Amino acid sequence: MRVYVEANIFSRTLCYGDGCLRGGVLGSEQVINGVPCRKGSWLWLHPNGMVSSIETVRDAVIEGVPCRSGMRIFFYENGGLMKCNIPAHDIIRGVPLSSDTFLLFHENGMLSAGRLARDIICQGVPCREGKWIGFYDDGSLKRCFLAEDTVRNGVPLAAGCWVCFHRNGAIDSYKLPAETVVHGVSCGEGDVLLFDEKGRLAERVRPHPTEHPG
Repeated sequence: MRVYVEANIFSRTLCYGDGCLRGGVLGSEQVINGVPCRKGSWLWLHPNGMVSSIETVRDAVIEGVPCRSGMRIFFYENGGLMKCNIPAHDIIRGVPLSSDTFLLFHENGMLSAGRLARDIICQGVPCREGKWIGFYDDGSLKRCFLAEDTVRNGVPLAAGCWVCFHRNGAIDSYKLPAETVVHGVSCGEGDVLLFDEKGRLAERVRPHPTEHPG
């Protein structure tokens, strides 16, 4: 989102060290690239002139995403949507997401992270409602909390646990909730297991002796 603005729309401005406009307080409601921005709110710009953040007068749809009014909306220097809140639970980029917290996007527009509005099976992984889910910029699952017990790469994964994945879907890391044997190695409660991209156990990080394993 690039914006070319007249200085007289602001009641107050700030500039970067080179004199370029950094941002200002809008003296009246302004429509910026079709988005109505609130009077008295700050409109911030990146050094390249692209919009950094705005606050809308009412709910607005940006890049196909419904963005909630009264909450600041952030953009990347390439103009892509970075962060926003949605007005209600909704399906965004094919994922059912909650309105109780913000959503994050990659620079290419793909969903980066959000809180799930319901349990889902994502790329074969049961992911839990009310918990964060994360994605790589190619849309592959990066991390989630498990909605039910499952097995991945021969590793038993317990419901409620946080697990991370490589781009190819193999386990990246997992914290054990209980003692078990993984790929022939005896592992203890609280151990953090690290796996290579082929799903093979590469390293086991044990908790500090003074740290509670939970």
